[in-house]
Amino acid sequence: MMPPRFDEATTSVAERVLYFRLQDHLDDDWTVIHSLPWLDDSRPRLKEGECDFLLLHPRYGLLVLEAKSGTPRYDGRRREWRYDDGKPITDPFYQANKGMHYIVKLLKDRSSIWRTDCLPFGCSVAFPDARRVIGDLRPDLGADKLLLEGDLERLQAAVINLLGRFNPPAAEPNNDAITAALNVLSPSFRLAPAIATTIDLARRDMVRLTAEQSRAMEGLAENPRLVVRGGAGTGKTLLIVEQARRLAAKGRNVLVLCFNRRLGSFLQDRLSDYSDHVHAVTFHNFCLEILNDAGHEIPAGNGSDYWEKIVEAAIDALPDASARFDAILADEAQDFQSGWWLLIEEFLADVESSQFFIFLDDYQNIYGRSGELPFSTPEYRLGRNCRNTGPIAQFCHEAVGLEDGSSVSALPDGPAPIIHEVADHAAEVDAVRRVLHELVVEKGLDVGQVAILGCHTLKNSAFATRRKLGNLTISDAEEIDQPNTVRYSTIHKFKGLEADCVLLTGIGEPSRYYGEEHMRRFVYVGGSRARVILHVFLRNDGELFLREKGRILDR
Repeated sequence: MMPPRFDEATTSVAERVLYFRLQDHLDDDWTVIHSLPWLDDSRPRLKEGECDFLLLHPRYGLLVLEAKSGTPRYDGRRREWRYDDGKPITDPFYQANKGMHYIVKLLKDRSSIWRTDCLPFGCSVAFPDARRVIGDLRPDLGADKLLLEGDLERLQAAVINLLGRFNPPAAEPNNDAITAALNVLSPSFRLAPAIATTIDLARRDMVRLTAEQSRAMEGLAENPRLVVRGGAGTGKTLLIVEQARRLAAKGRNVLVLCFNRRLGSFLQDRLSDYSDHVHAVTFHNFCLEILNDAGHEIPAGNGSDYWEKIVEAAIDALPDASARFDAILADEAQDFQSGWWLLIEEFLADVESSQFFIFLDDYQNIYGRSGELPFSTPEYRLGRNCRNTGPIAQFCHEAVGLEDGSSVSALPDGPAPIIHEVADHAAEVDAVRRVLHELVVEKGLDVGQVAILGCHTLKNSAFATRRKLGNLTISDAEEIDQPNTVRYSTIHKFKGLEADCVLLTGIGEPSRYYGEEHMRRFVYVGGSRARVILHVFLRNDGELFLREKGRILDR
């Protein structure tokens, strides 16, 4: 019986009687669906209907059964059905016949089994309150098509006999046809959450927090020196962009420096409207520019010490370099080496009055550099996260042992990070494929909003030999964007950047380069790149805080 319990909200006495009669008198081979609604959307105007009961059997077939309380009468001259009090009703045999044809057509349209091995089908009307028929039945009706009070005592035999009058039973039970019919007529489904709405709401709150950070910086903006410390997501890069724009608006020449190339490209893009006064560049590319400006030869080679030679050559070229700046802003300064600062300071137009701002987060020092800063005061600390939702910020803080509940509590809510435990590369790729299908296909997230981050380059990752995942292709983030591609980047190269959704891969996998402490930093740095949605793919042999705190969730 579907549903397994009678719906007490049903007002029809006939349906109540039939429900329990069918439950008691039919063998277990039968499936009975009570109150099956249907919708014919094949025409411009929708047509709705309902079957009071649908009976299914693997040999005898399908019966649509309409139930009518009381003892209505039919006027053949007027072609009207009415009760004794004159109340009209729709022709119950027309209702049963229409429902039968629609349901059989639906099954044939949606099930190959019903197209090739259609079971017998028929329709009938049950009048549990009627003892017999007085008068002659109309030509399209026979006694078999009516079920009266007496038939309820031999209900199964009456139904089998009725279906046999339409078509003989199948030679062998066709249970597959019944399963297919239930999949079509009584499917289970769910609604995918409107992920775009979740992201938009979170972004609005983040913009508000960013504005608060910017106003807090106004009181410190005229200092000639300033160290700005802030955790992941506290808006350091956005504040650098804002400060550079304000200085450019005053006609000052500004140099914006960072370490990784993708962050450098991001800063160049954000400051492109101010290119007459603002120059955004990575530190090493700036060294190449110094050599070009001074007319010095660029060292040859491509070995592991190549960039060290470039820096040394740039220092030697300082006396011949002409470029100078009214302000220098350094982003992700924890990635800079101590010796670089002397070179950078030489490009201040005035050592006393030119501004020099350094932005950093010690917890993002994934290169293990312990270089000293050129100055340590004054210092301003950013405490308000303006990138992540609360659950993501809390998760990332726990990775490195930060117990900072105050800044997290003010953040917008969002989905909790999901951890997928995987055994090896193949399992990781399959898990990523499933998550991408859910996010992109089911929930409608644009692939441009997703970033896959890992500890290793793409050619050394789990996706090295499996870059095609369904209709999507994994591509290096530095390649030109193509349709249906999802960008992949190392965590190192994505520092300072962000995405609405991050899939953090390779966490906890065996490595001769990275230990547990590295992995904790990677979770902190990589996870905090996610604004609203974070999935972490963790090797099941990894010994991380995630396992210690019992945070593993199987999906």
